[in-house]
Amino acid sequence: MSSSSLDVDLARHEAAIQQLESVKSDLLRQLEELDLKLLSEKAQYAQLRNHTVPIHTLPNELLGLVFGMAHSSLRFVGPKSADAQRLRFLVHTSWVCTRWRQIILREPLLWNTIAMTVHNGFEDNVPVQESLLAHLERSGDAFLDMEFLLATDNSKDFLTFFDTITPHSKRWRRLSIEMQIADIAIVRKVLQNVEVPKLEHFSLNIWETSESGPLSPRTPYPTIAPQIFMKGATDLSLLRLAGAALGSLHPQSTSIRILHVGGWEKSFFTWAQFRSLLESLPHLESLSLHELCIRHNTRNPLDQPAPIDLPNLQHLRLHSPFTPIDRILPLLSTPKLEQVSLHHFETQTFESPVIPSVTYLHLDSCSFDDVHYEKLFASFPNIQHVSVDAYAYLLYNMLRHSLPSVHDAPTTTAPNSNSNINTNRSPWTSLHTLTVSDLPSGDVNAFVDMVQERKEAQVPIKTVRLDRRGRNVVRLKHKWDQLAEYTKVVSWDGAEPWPPGLGYEDPHDLV
Repeated sequence: MSSSSLDVDLARHEAAIQQLESVKSDLLRQLEELDLKLLSEKAQYAQLRNHTVPIHTLPNELLGLVFGMAHSSLRFVGPKSADAQRLRFLVHTSWVCTRWRQIILREPLLWNTIAMTVHNGFEDNVPVQESLLAHLERSGDAFLDMEFLLATDNSKDFLTFFDTITPHSKRWRRLSIEMQIADIAIVRKVLQNVEVPKLEHFSLNIWETSESGPLSPRTPYPTIAPQIFMKGATDLSLLRLAGAALGSLHPQSTSIRILHVGGWEKSFFTWAQFRSLLESLPHLESLSLHELCIRHNTRNPLDQPAPIDLPNLQHLRLHSPFTPIDRILPLLSTPKLEQVSLHHFETQTFESPVIPSVTYLHLDSCSFDDVHYEKLFASFPNIQHVSVDAYAYLLYNMLRHSLPSVHDAPTTTAPNSNSNINTNRSPWTSLHTLTVSDLPSGDVNAFVDMVQERKEAQVPIKTVRLDRRGRNVVRLKHKWDQLAEYTKVVSWDGAEPWPPGLGYEDPHDLV
């Protein structure tokens, strides 16, 4: 083959290749355009098809409520290992469809409630930080309700966490923080000058400090002087300080109505500190003392502690007191006290002065004997409502003691009368409501017989509230009809709120 014909063939093949490549490029471009059109058609088809789904018929406002309820149920249910999933729920839900995304992003009140655990390595965990920031930023100007567990001992994690939430402090409404271990100085520095004009609920529980030291002997709390929120927390109504936070991180506020203090095994209150703390809160209505150690000056027997005047206190809750109650209650002046809650009095004796204003008594895990119940009858003679659990087996027999016979019972009582008929012989003649949880099957007969005998003696319990277990064991013992004959039986499967009328869930309540 001659060189001239070879050159012609090469040119021909080169031109053919170029033409084919051009055709291929055109086809690939058309294929890309076709893929884009196909994706667009599929998206429009899916969007139109979504209109046929029943949930799509819900108004935006109602669908937003559904998202809010689902998010709320995740925040307080499930193991801590699912914490990240709960935090990212709204982000992931917003990926479902355009409409859901628009609803979620346009509703700040879906983002303003946050519950999360800060683990070791939070400083470098960008996805978790972004999820937290998404809630803070997308909540707009709405108030913030937040609860956190800081399960890290890294001070850099602390600083990164507080640097993330403190720029939004002016929107804090409820803030609950538990810290497994903390440097008190760092926490104090971070919170000292934070502005919290809308803060209503503040709970801080520090389990342990980074400072090592012996557990005994106990030492007095460092101070009760304000050391955080020094610019004032004028709307603060509920304050909880527990563990190492007590005596070290008190806020600047006198508006507190509900105070919950939890003791720390390394420290104790002097009576002067305790009195100064309570008397600095003129609006105090509810007080909860949890495993608190309070010491009087016992070196001089003539040096009697000055009593504490609490003119507005209505609700008092005591849980596992380290200091005997007879060293506390007699020194509290509570003319308006209405409700008393006692929790985990296993080895404690109960001593109290007579407080006739108390009408409600809650007993939780209190292993009282007949002597203790006699003291309860004497201390709180005008009880109208009692709430008990499985530990109250002796109470049913005690409520039957000294009842008048049917023939001796009064036939009429004037409305609103202060008559003391049978008061000296019958315990709690004003008792009209009894709430029982976890009623053991072995106590059913004594319980039902007590209700019947009080009805026949004309000192009736008008309403009995039973949880599911109680209702079941009464039916299994074939006592339901007898019980219903002598009182009104009401289903009650909820927990007794504290304090009454709080109006929202308090996930960090120590009790």
